[in-house]
Amino acid sequence: MDIVRLLQLMAEDHNLIYHYGKKAALNLLEGSANAGETYLLHEFTNRKSEYNNSGTRIMAHQYTGKFFLVKQSDFDQQYFAERDTAQAGKYATNIEPLLTVFETLGNRLAAKDYTVSQWENIDVTDALDANMDGLLCSYSVTIPVKYDINQ
Repeated sequence: MDIVRLLQLMAEDHNLIYHYGKKAALNLLEGSANAGETYLLHEFTNRKSEYNNSGTRIMAHQYTGKFFLVKQSDFDQQYFAERDTAQAGKYATNIEPLLTVFETLGNRLAAKDYTVSQWENIDVTDALDANMDGLLCSYSVTIPVKYDINQ
């Protein structure tokens, strides 16, 4: 299965709104981003085929790329507790809950017959034109090709 369809299915299973495309196109979601919704915005992926030792058959595909795991943000909200320790900031409201979602997605990949060699993220605030907070995630996943014995 291609990583695009795999991430789409995983997003749908976790009630995330999935979009795939170049970053410029993902940046155009401003008018359609809904408060309270969580988005998995998947940038174009790189694909690399891995062949068997004799070079006669593709054995796996390695996928590398990035995606945003984000929610609509309040542009004026403090990041952590800079102005008022009694008010929740962007980190507590939007970023921290997505760390669990990110871990769940990573564990789901690891539970399959895939090799996950990179699964990391960095916090983002006011990302894209839609002002979204969350995580910018990077991945490198190798998925074996399943062949029909009669092929």
